[in-house]
Amino acid sequence: MNGPRRFPVLFAVLFVASTTLAWQATPPAYFEQNCSSCHTIGSGPSVGPDLKNVAQTAPRHWLVEFIRDPDAKIAAKDPHATKIVAEAQGSVMPGFPGITEEFGEGLLEYIDQQSGATGASAAPPVGGDAPRGRELYLGKRRLSNGAAACIACHQASGLLVAGGRLGPNLSAAHQKLGGDRGLASWLHNPPTPLMSTIFRSAPLTAEEASDLTAFLRATTENSSQLSEAALGQVQAIGLGGSLLAFVIAGVVWRGRLDGVRRHVLRNRGGQ
Repeated sequence: MNGPRRFPVLFAVLFVASTTLAWQATPPAYFEQNCSSCHTIGSGPSVGPDLKNVAQTAPRHWLVEFIRDPDAKIAAKDPHATKIVAEAQGSVMPGFPGITEEFGEGLLEYIDQQSGATGASAAPPVGGDAPRGRELYLGKRRLSNGAAACIACHQASGLLVAGGRLGPNLSAAHQKLGGDRGLASWLHNPPTPLMSTIFRSAPLTAEEASDLTAFLRATTENSSQLSEAALGQVQAIGLGGSLLAFVIAGVVWRGRLDGVRRHVLRNRGGQ
């Protein structure tokens, strides 16, 4: 059986800001900046699980320990850790040993408070307009707060213009980040150090995140359709080539067999 797979560093991380600075921010600000891109509190699963009432699922000290070192819990075959990994389809968050007990308790307290709030930590609305998202991606339509277009650092399938290579290829981002809700949340509040630095002062609007989500959803679907079409073409060409080879072989060998028969008949007639 394959071991638990890792979230790609540039796509899904629960806590991605430096843990050495964790206690310098308040737990609410830290959660909203670094956790809400992958998790909601009461709005259903996103990139990661819904954290509503998470403190009721395990002892608080256990949860803080899990944030610090999930690998240790998994390696020890802790039943609750095993359940978390199974529910996350094998994905595992990285460990953050710099999170202090006090700060971890503060995060859990904030989640407790928000678990009782209506609409807390909701993901941005999804739907969006794919053509408009394509224009935003290519830079043909400026982002409201002045951030650089996605194509400056990323590539995506179905575009005639090659994108940058600083960031990962986004052709499968919609699938990897859990669909519309996960991708829209990630775009609206990206958790990675580089992306959060870029977009902290020039964040995407909820509408822009939704439009880009719609575009990247379309690139994933088109890429899948093209792959299936290409596979069908290869299979058809292979079958056609095999039939043609059989026909040519039949014609060639038929002529050779006729020559052998005539030779045999001449030899018999001469006896």
